Amino acid sequence: MSTVTADRRGEILEAALAVFTRHGYQRATIEEIRAASGASTGSIYHHFGGKEELAAALYVEGLRAYQRSFLDVLARGDDAEGTVRAIVANHLDWVASNPEMARYLLSTRAAEVVRATDRELRTMNRGVIGATREWIDREVDAGVLRALPTSLYYAILIGPVQEFARQWLRARDAEGMREAARVLPDAAWRAVGA
Repeated sequence: MSTVTADRRGEILEAALAVFTRHGYQRATIEEIRAASGASTGSIYHHFGGKEELAAALYVEGLRAYQRSFLDVLARGDDAEGTVRAIVANHLDWVASNPEMARYLLSTRAAEVVRATDRELRTMNRGVIGATREWIDREVDAGVLRALPTSLYYAILIGPVQEFARQWLRARDAEGMREAARVLPDAAWRAVGA
């Protein structure tokens, strides 16, 4: 893909994010995305095929960026406590740094968008779950993490911070984010540490 093509695609995605978060997927129109991006309608259809595919591409791109940051935390090689705390802190940092994308990821549930992302998301999620499972197994074997199902680890490490993120995105309370960054990593470590 040429730089011009990649730039145009990125401009369209950026405009779509603004339009989808302002109006929601159902009410957003290609015309609004066209006007916000400066792209022609033909260019949007060339890159994405339509609103459903555009929304799906945006969702996959946002989740991929988040998952990369999550995998970077696992790859750092911190001790178990440091990794648990960093997973929670990373989630908070990512949401604070990418509030519109976080809002989009947390609010996109349209059936047609979910269907359009299904295959790619399953592949992406397998990679993240596999890396997480390897890390958990290694730390459980070392006796520093409790033996719990991977799904329970996600519920403990990501669930509370995800719920906080939903609330924070409504008000963007800086003090609340600082308090969450202080409290939630401790709570996660107390829940999973051996």
